[in-house]
Amino acid sequence: FHIKYYKGLGTNTAQEGKEYFSNLESHRLSFVYDGKQDDNSITLAFSKDADERKKWIQDHADSVVKDFIDHSKDKLSFTDFVYKELVQYSYASLQRAIPSLIDGCKPSQRKILYACFKRKLNKEIKVAQLAGYISEHTAYHHGENSLHSAIVKMAQRFVGSNNLPLLYPSGQFGTRLQGGEDAASPRYIFTSLNSYTRMIFPEEDDLLLIPQSEDGLEIEPRYYTP
Repeated sequence: FHIKYYKGLGTNTAQEGKEYFSNLESHRLSFVYDGKQDDNSITLAFSKDADERKKWIQDHADSVVKDFIDHSKDKLSFTDFVYKELVQYSYASLQRAIPSLIDGCKPSQRKILYACFKRKLNKEIKVAQLAGYISEHTAYHHGENSLHSAIVKMAQRFVGSNNLPLLYPSGQFGTRLQGGEDAASPRYIFTSLNSYTRMIFPEEDDLLLIPQSEDGLEIEPRYYTP
């Protein structure tokens, strides 16, 4: 069999779209308001009280059994949405945004590193081409612009960017004056692994790393061990 990742309605064929929308009622969940508890849940998720949100997300992370929305029902309270659905998005967003204490990488950076190691990227390649290779070999599901930006930032070496850039910048990768936002188009700049990157992440350690798979594809390890 073949595993296919669907993201948004645009992934569906015309036939699949007709199939879904021909029986829309079976796919629709209506929100119902349950009073003060729903008010408190919405306030928790969207107010500026960061401490309460931290506890909300931490409780979800610590729970052994995760609670999910029952899609066999046709109604959903705002509280159930916040505690069973929205919290998963918030937790996943933090996982993508906060670097690991072990290897210092965010998931997107780890995917970039894995693809570069897999390709043995010792010679220059266009940033745009590298992004395509990463998407193909690491099940990267987000926009190509964000991937281009992540590659560029891993190669920047002006003061305030990286102590040890893992990628080599060949071309205009941005300046300190504009915080790196003035980098040239990914079609015009090149990159490769820096000479010391494999010294930080030795190839001999690769067999000891915790493997991961997604959509039937072997992807980057859970973390590297520098």
